[in-house]
Amino acid sequence: MPRKTVAIRGLDTELYHEVFSMAKKDGKRVSEVMNRALEAYLNGDYKPEASSKGGGKNTGSFTLKNDGEITLAKADILSLKKEVGKFRIETSGRLIFEKDLDRAALNNIEKIVVHDGTVEVPRGLYPQLLLKADIFGKIEKY
Repeated sequence: MPRKTVAIRGLDTELYHEVFSMAKKDGKRVSEVMNRALEAYLNGDYKPEASSKGGGKNTGSFTLKNDGEITLAKADILSLKKEVGKFRIETSGRLIFEKDLDRAALNNIEKIVVHDGTVEVPRGLYPQLLLKADIFGKIEKY
Protein backbone atom coordinates (compact mmCIF):
# COMPACT_ATOMS: atom_id res chain seq x y z
CA MET A 1 0.00 0.00 0.00
CA PRO A 2 1.45 3.41 -0.92
CA ARG A 3 2.35 5.73 1.94
CA LYS A 4 0.03 8.68 2.32
CA THR A 5 0.02 11.39 4.96
CA VAL A 6 -3.23 11.64 6.90
CA ALA A 7 -3.91 14.67 9.09
CA ILE A 8 -6.25 14.13 12.02
CA ARG A 9 -7.81 17.30 13.36
CA GLY A 10 -8.32 17.37 17.13
CA LEU A 11 -5.86 14.58 17.91
CA ASP A 12 -4.56 14.84 21.48
CA THR A 13 -0.87 15.68 20.93
CA GLU A 14 0.17 14.47 24.39
CA LEU A 15 -1.49 11.14 23.69
CA TYR A 16 0.25 10.99 20.31
CA HIS A 17 3.66 11.65 21.92
CA GLU A 18 3.02 8.89 24.45
CA VAL A 19 2.06 6.43 21.69
CA PHE A 20 5.12 7.52 19.69
CA SER A 21 7.38 6.88 22.69
CA MET A 22 5.86 3.47 23.45
CA ALA A 23 5.98 2.41 19.79
CA LYS A 24 9.62 3.44 19.55
CA LYS A 25 10.48 1.40 22.66
CA ASP A 26 8.74 -1.62 21.09
CA GLY A 27 10.58 -1.12 17.78
CA LYS A 28 7.37 -0.24 15.92
CA ARG A 29 6.12 2.71 13.92
CA VAL A 30 3.18 4.79 15.08
CA SER A 31 1.43 3.85 11.85
CA GLU A 32 1.59 0.14 12.82
CA VAL A 33 0.09 0.88 16.23
CA MET A 34 -2.64 3.10 14.75
CA ASN A 35 -3.51 0.57 12.03
CA ARG A 36 -3.93 -2.18 14.64
CA ALA A 37 -6.07 0.10 16.82
CA LEU A 38 -8.27 1.07 13.86
CA GLU A 39 -8.66 -2.58 12.81
CA ALA A 40 -9.63 -3.52 16.37
CA TYR A 41 -12.23 -0.73 16.39
CA LEU A 42 -13.69 -1.86 13.06
CA ASN A 43 -13.77 -5.50 14.19
CA GLY A 44 -15.80 -4.57 17.25
CA ASP A 45 -12.95 -5.28 19.66
CA TYR A 46 -13.23 -1.75 21.04
CA LYS A 47 -14.82 -1.56 24.48
CA PRO A 48 -15.61 1.96 25.65
CA GLU A 49 -14.44 2.72 29.17
CA ALA A 50 -16.07 4.92 31.76
CA SER A 51 -14.94 8.52 31.74
CA SER A 52 -11.89 9.21 33.89
CA LYS A 53 -13.23 12.60 34.90
CA GLY A 54 -15.17 13.07 38.07
CA GLY A 55 -14.90 11.41 41.44
CA GLY A 56 -15.11 7.82 42.48
CA LYS A 57 -13.57 4.68 41.08
CA ASN A 58 -13.89 3.99 37.40
CA THR A 59 -12.79 1.43 34.87
CA GLY A 60 -10.88 4.03 32.84
CA SER A 61 -7.40 5.21 33.61
CA PHE A 62 -7.19 8.59 35.33
CA THR A 63 -4.36 10.89 34.24
CA LEU A 64 -3.15 13.68 36.50
CA LYS A 65 -1.89 16.44 34.20
CA ASN A 66 0.53 19.05 35.48
CA ASP A 67 1.69 22.16 33.66
CA GLY A 68 2.46 24.07 36.87
CA GLU A 69 3.96 22.72 40.08
CA ILE A 70 2.71 19.82 42.19
CA THR A 71 4.16 18.30 45.34
CA LEU A 72 3.00 14.77 46.14
CA ALA A 73 3.46 13.05 49.48
CA LYS A 74 2.77 9.38 50.19
CA ALA A 75 -0.64 10.28 51.65
CA ASP A 76 -1.56 12.22 48.49
CA ILE A 77 -0.79 9.25 46.25
CA LEU A 78 -2.70 6.83 48.49
CA SER A 79 -5.67 9.19 48.57
CA LEU A 80 -5.68 9.50 44.77
CA LYS A 81 -5.45 5.71 44.46
CA LYS A 82 -8.47 5.36 46.75
CA GLU A 83 -10.48 7.81 44.60
CA VAL A 84 -9.55 6.73 41.07
CA GLY A 85 -7.54 3.49 41.28
CA LYS A 86 -4.09 3.24 39.73
CA PHE A 87 -3.37 6.42 37.81
CA ARG A 88 -0.93 8.06 35.43
CA ILE A 89 0.90 11.37 35.66
CA GLU A 90 1.82 13.61 32.73
CA THR A 91 3.92 16.65 33.49
CA SER A 92 5.29 19.59 31.58
CA GLY A 93 5.81 21.51 34.80
CA ARG A 94 7.55 20.74 38.07
CA LEU A 95 6.61 17.58 39.98
CA ILE A 96 8.11 16.96 43.40
CA PHE A 97 7.79 13.66 45.27
CA GLU A 98 8.29 14.17 49.01
CA LYS A 99 10.80 12.16 51.04
CA ASP A 100 8.10 10.07 52.74
CA LEU A 101 7.31 8.35 49.42
CA ASP A 102 8.05 4.62 49.41
CA ARG A 103 8.07 1.89 46.78
CA ALA A 104 4.56 0.65 47.70
CA ALA A 105 3.08 4.13 47.22
CA LEU A 106 4.97 4.61 43.95
CA ASN A 107 3.49 1.34 42.67
CA ASN A 108 0.05 3.01 42.66
CA ILE A 109 1.21 5.08 39.70
CA GLU A 110 0.98 3.22 36.38
CA LYS A 111 3.11 5.57 34.30
CA ILE A 112 4.80 8.96 34.55
CA VAL A 113 5.33 10.93 31.35
CA VAL A 114 7.74 13.84 31.72
CA HIS A 115 7.22 16.03 28.64
CA ASP A 116 9.19 19.24 29.22
CA GLY A 117 9.20 19.55 32.97
CA THR A 118 11.31 18.51 35.90
CA VAL A 119 10.58 15.72 38.37
CA GLU A 120 12.30 15.62 41.75
CA VAL A 121 12.42 12.20 43.41
CA PRO A 122 14.08 10.86 46.58
CA ARG A 123 17.42 9.21 45.76
CA GLY A 124 16.29 5.77 46.97
CA LEU A 125 13.33 5.63 44.56
CA TYR A 126 15.16 6.97 41.51
CA PRO A 127 15.54 3.53 39.80
CA GLN A 128 11.87 2.63 40.37
CA LEU A 129 10.76 5.97 38.94
CA LEU A 130 12.92 5.44 35.85
CA LEU A 131 11.15 2.13 35.21
CA LYS A 132 7.77 3.90 35.22
CA ALA A 133 8.75 7.01 33.27
CA ASP A 134 8.88 8.19 29.68
CA ILE A 135 11.33 11.05 29.96
CA PHE A 136 11.51 13.97 27.56
CA GLY A 137 12.29 16.46 30.34
CA LYS A 138 14.48 16.19 33.43
CA ILE A 139 14.58 13.88 36.48
CA GLU A 140 16.51 15.05 39.55
CA LYS A 141 17.27 12.90 42.58
CA TYR A 142 17.77 14.41 46.01
